[in-house]
Amino acid sequence: MARLERLPLEMPAAGQIGGVANVGRLRDKTVQISGVFVGSLQLEGSIDGEDFDPIGAPLTGPGFVLVPMAVTYLHIHTVELSSGAPKAMVAGFDFERCDRRRRGS
Repeated sequence: MARLERLPLEMPAAGQIGGVANVGRLRDKTVQISGVFVGSLQLEGSIDGEDFDPIGAPLTGPGFVLVPMAVTYLHIHTVELSSGAPKAMVAGFDFERCDRRRRGS
């Protein structure tokens, strides 16, 4: 059985891009944006870790983003942030970890 894993995503300052999170081992990925803020945040994904493209529309408040594509890397682009301190977390099922446990690795 797969194990649910959660990883924080770095929330950068306005006009900046956060650190890259390797989420390749996770399946059925969902990102949660929480906190009270005034601004616009764009979730971006990449397969190769170099070329990032937007996933969905920019977020202007708390909510969830389903990640339907098989991206390996995610980061947050803070397009605008006038006030507040949003947080971001990605969750998904780690099938690789479960497989390693079965094999005794």
